[in-house]
Amino acid sequence: MRWSLTMDRRWFVKNTLSWLVVFTLVFLFFTCVAKFNNQSASLQSYQACASMVMCTIIAILVLGPTMMFNSMRGKHDDQRLLVLPASNLEKYLMRYSYWVLLLPCFVGSFVIADLLQYLVNWLSEHEGRMLVIQYMMSLDFNIVFPPSNVVPRSLIACIILTFVWLHSCYAVGATFFRSHKYSWILTSVTLIVLGIILTALWPNDEISRSLSSVTAVNLLRLCDVLYVVLIAFNFWLSYKFFCRQQVIGKYVNV
Repeated sequence: MRWSLTMDRRWFVKNTLSWLVVFTLVFLFFTCVAKFNNQSASLQSYQACASMVMCTIIAILVLGPTMMFNSMRGKHDDQRLLVLPASNLEKYLMRYSYWVLLLPCFVGSFVIADLLQYLVNWLSEHEGRMLVIQYMMSLDFNIVFPPSNVVPRSLIACIILTFVWLHSCYAVGATFFRSHKYSWILTSVTLIVLGIILTALWPNDEISRSLSSVTAVNLLRLCDVLYVVLIAFNFWLSYKFFCRQQVIGKYVNV
């Protein structure tokens, strides 16, 4: 971990500064340039800023594993990682955790950009000025789960596990494809093609309409169990591909 953070310190700083610039420009655009109802720094402006932040957070959580090798440039960085005196499991866990280590960088850049936009709006004397964090905290994020007879808990668990499964798929793609920069694109294309095939093979809607509510809930529970198995299998497969990394000569690590 100490070696990785020392070698990739510049990469972490670069990502932090990039996020800082992007957030600052976006916040200033929506609160100072764009006008909703002929007013700068309105609630609609901060709603757009908050939406952008939430979409970025979701993207990081889902696509996080694709950052596993983004700091590595060329075969020499790959060779240095391979000869590092550590076990494959230690190397894999450290590289996988890069997206977790980027979260403090994301939060720091977001907070600084938010303070900058507030300062600019304060100097511009915009009446509706506020912090984006203040707007997000004013929203009611209390999740009240409906009764199980309206929306079954197994369906909510299935939706959450779907995002975790996508996360694990990108972990497989990050170690399966040798391209560190475009692995997320190749993985996304693979998932889209797989989704098209499954949609074409999906049974007729008449079958789903004929299912009783009890049978549908049991199928959702079975789907949740299947998701857990697939997630565990994807991370195991990702680790196996990581152990078979190729420095030159191949497009995939098999």
